[in-house]
Amino acid sequence: RRLSFFGRAFYSYDNRYMLTATVRGDASSVFAANNKWGCFPSFAFAWNMSNEKWLKDVAWLSNLKLRAGWGMVGNDRLTNYLSLSLYNSMKYGQGAQQITVLNPAHLANTNLKWESSMTTNIGVDAGFFKDRLNVTLDAFLKDSHDLLLKQDLAFATGFESQWQNVGQIRNKGV
Repeated sequence: RRLSFFGRAFYSYDNRYMLTATVRGDASSVFAANNKWGCFPSFAFAWNMSNEKWLKDVAWLSNLKLRAGWGMVGNDRLTNYLSLSLYNSMKYGQGAQQITVLNPAHLANTNLKWESSMTTNIGVDAGFFKDRLNVTLDAFLKDSHDLLLKQDLAFATGFESQWQNVGQIRNKGV
């Protein structure tokens, strides 16, 4: 199960300067009690330069906007109950009796938490000749950490693997 709340604030001054701020709170039942909630904020700013006085008389340029943003998102895409100790029952015959034995289904991890990604981006939008030609250029940097990955374990544990928060990835591009 998942529960989410978010709030957003937007401000625009003279249709030239725009600011957006968002905060999102997510809870997921796949994590242990101490890690169910994640908080994911984001901020964005845009400068609509085509509404500035010094660009009003440039006939061939119909739109010019500079944008920047920063934000975090979370990932909880994980099999349920991995933070709990669960058992499988097996039945054995012993003489005329049937005996039920409980075996651990997996190695629980009460430290599992949200995988999170932080993205920073900048961009420019330009429109030429009454928006007959439009160009958009974006650059981004995305850092993901506390990745939810299946980690191999030593055979001495009696388990092949355990889900853990390990690793990080960086993506960037234009």
